[in-house]
Amino acid sequence: MRVFASASVAVLLLLAPWPASGQESFDLAALQERVHLRWQKVPRQVLAFYYPWYGTPEVSGRWAHWSGVDLLRKRIASSTHFPLLGPYDSLDPKVVDQHMEWAKQGGIDGFISSWWGPNDRTDRALPLLLDTAARRGLKITAYIESVPRGSVEGAVKRVRYLLERYGRHSAWLKLDGHPVLFVYVRAVNQIGLAGWLQVIATVNERYPGGAVFIADQISRPAARIFDGIHTYNITGQIAGKSLAEIERWAESTYPVQVRTAGPDRIACVTIIPGYDDTKLGRPKPRPVTDRHDGGTYRVLWQQAIAADPDWILITSWNEWHEGSEIEPSLEYGDRELRTTSTFAPRFRALGPRRRSRSTTGPSLLLPPRIKAKLATAGVGLLPGARSDAFWFLIESGVPLTPLSWETVAGSGPDPQSLPFLVYAGGEVYRATVRKRNDVLAALQEYVDHGGTLLVLPSGPMPFYYDGRSERRHSVNHARALGLPLRVAWEQNDGVLRFRVRAPSILTGLPEEFPFPRGGDRRWRPLVPTMDADVLPLIELIDESGTSHGLGAAVVKRGRGRIVYVWFRLLEGDMGRVLQRDIWNYLIEKPDNEQAWRDQR
Repeated sequence: MRVFASASVAVLLLLAPWPASGQESFDLAALQERVHLRWQKVPRQVLAFYYPWYGTPEVSGRWAHWSGVDLLRKRIASSTHFPLLGPYDSLDPKVVDQHMEWAKQGGIDGFISSWWGPNDRTDRALPLLLDTAARRGLKITAYIESVPRGSVEGAVKRVRYLLERYGRHSAWLKLDGHPVLFVYVRAVNQIGLAGWLQVIATVNERYPGGAVFIADQISRPAARIFDGIHTYNITGQIAGKSLAEIERWAESTYPVQVRTAGPDRIACVTIIPGYDDTKLGRPKPRPVTDRHDGGTYRVLWQQAIAADPDWILITSWNEWHEGSEIEPSLEYGDRELRTTSTFAPRFRALGPRRRSRSTTGPSLLLPPRIKAKLATAGVGLLPGARSDAFWFLIESGVPLTPLSWETVAGSGPDPQSLPFLVYAGGEVYRATVRKRNDVLAALQEYVDHGGTLLVLPSGPMPFYYDGRSERRHSVNHARALGLPLRVAWEQNDGVLRFRVRAPSILTGLPEEFPFPRGGDRRWRPLVPTMDADVLPLIELIDESGTSHGLGAAVVKRGRGRIVYVWFRLLEGDMGRVLQRDIWNYLIEKPDNEQAWRDQR
């Protein structure tokens, strides 16, 4: 079921949340609609990626995607293994029917069929796939592999072609009556997240009832733009690992992927039986993932079910070039199909995924009085915003004033009209527009004259690179702004915990809580210098109580101040509580010397 939670404040403006250069513009009205989308009671599905691009001389008049075929020795130069059906034609009704029969026996709900555009071989195969699936009780959807690069309208045309030509077919995969489409990472990148936001908004406006879009990108921004997220191939992360190592990887990674999708989006995890594309003769073949006598597939199934996603995706049914197929082969028979038939029913029997929506609850957003004061005061947004702090403001309904780097370097932000300025970008910003470091100088002047700059980044070291061109170079301007940040470590496996240093400000946080155990743990703390006037908010300590710097702090500069929060502290429920308390402090607490001293 799909529902929309209305936004409390309509914000009609354009901004540039994600690209490092800040050049890509997002329609915030469309963005707000996606932010408040809620998917509920999503039926469990087991779907396999399917490739309908194979051809034989007997059916298609030539070989397609099979080369170097030696039927006598049972070898195919372009295939890692040999199909039990032999090299077949994807347009052969008998082959497709056999695939559907096997898939049904294995407990698979449907196929995500590779699709390369109108009139392509993969497009011509869809009618046969759909009609056969209808007879066999399976579902079909398309995997959009490519769209015209940089062309939103071209992508809209391709999506509408699929929906209008096939979307109403009884066998097309639907969710709550809406046809489902998967989008491969290549297609996602060809027009970017901002482009896909426009595509989704346009398609949902023009196609009755709209569609469901699942992106090949495991990220919070993608989850907020699309209806769901997935990844196609995990071999890069498990290649060369022992069976025990693969199991540990899945045990720690799959839950993170589900959490990244969040409670309101469709969460998918991908399993593979193995991977080996060495026969393709690529200059740099991908790493090989061993099947471990079927163990790889079994442990991935077990951990996928334990992670409690909405859908489990299988890579693949028949990608023979890359040796990831579960379709019966000469080498492995129907081993993986039998494994599928064991685990798929167990997964479906769980019922809809357990969802906790505490992160979107009103108690974890800004209260009305703070929101009203921010609306009156004015909040500026610097380009490149993509951290959870940006989404926190959007979901709280705070009106934002977007600023381009050109505007910052030109007239500059005015502390009187915009007393709060938010940087929610990553490590790359635009330091120079016309004169060397003119953006840096403008930000320095803004704070010196009484502005509050909130540095709530999406990466570990904000303002580190100058992104004025494709060849970005390091400048490390955080210190020049007044933030004495330093590089501590890339990863630390010790027992570390955060300690709240300002409990009167951060009233909603526990006194201590653990350092993240997974994900990006590059630690870039604020380490006060002798000449820095710092109000510590959160400190990282080890087992002995030794400090490893500050993860959150307020720094005085001139007549203004800079608020810094390490990027991982912005995540999840605790991150929202932290931001709520910080905004409450900035709005409610008088910024005078005595109050400052009392807090310290």
